[in-house]
Amino acid sequence: MLNGLEAFLGGIGFVIATPRVWGHALVPVGMLVLLSCGLFGAAYWGSHHLSSWLIDPGPGVWGRIAYWGLRIAFIAIGFFAAVLLALGLAQPLSGFALESIAHAQEIALIGTAAPRASFVAALVSTTTAVVVALLIGGPLLAILFLIGFFFPPATVVTVPLKVLVCGWMLAWDFIDYPLAMHGVGLVERFAWVGRNFGAFTLFGVLWALLIVVPGVVLLVLPMGVAGATRLVVAERRRAWQLDKPTPSDHN
Repeated sequence: MLNGLEAFLGGIGFVIATPRVWGHALVPVGMLVLLSCGLFGAAYWGSHHLSSWLIDPGPGVWGRIAYWGLRIAFIAIGFFAAVLLALGLAQPLSGFALESIAHAQEIALIGTAAPRASFVAALVSTTTAVVVALLIGGPLLAILFLIGFFFPPATVVTVPLKVLVCGWMLAWDFIDYPLAMHGVGLVERFAWVGRNFGAFTLFGVLWALLIVVPGVVLLVLPMGVAGATRLVVAERRRAWQLDKPTPSDHN
């Protein structure tokens, strides 16, 4: 489990102390801002046409009130939809930058690294990892929420379990980039988690305790990826010492 603590602190330290990765580290936040502005602009433009189609903004007072009331409602809905969609798309579209950080961290640790995948391959890998995390972690969080809602005393147990589940989801998300660089498939990733379960859990829980607002994850994502790379490298080093290859060594 100490590897999880070292990876958490080491990933933060690497990104802060390595100027050459700062540009890549800013890509997820920049992508979020770009997507949010573009999507909200489209929603604002569409609100006028949709409101005009539903209600004729004629010269009458009530017609203008109805038109602007409907348009404001569409703008508000469009704003929240734009932010949610931007949050969902920012990370997959930033995969190339995050993989570059994993690549730089691996070179800094062992002097070499696997070749970076194409943009499309990185996008598919990241999307798959996010979907798997949501399919497994989403229902668990929903069940824990319902238990705590209908039986409040159970929050003593459900709240720590929520932190644990969120930690697993974050660690799974971060670990995608270094494992994808080495061509580790989905089944092999579960095996990797099993072999490193203690470090994987502590690493994720530390990030879960640090992240409160959902959008903040994009700020710490580069540090999490760097830390996850340190976990992968730590296992490879143990395998080299034991002269026993792991799935990460295939490439």
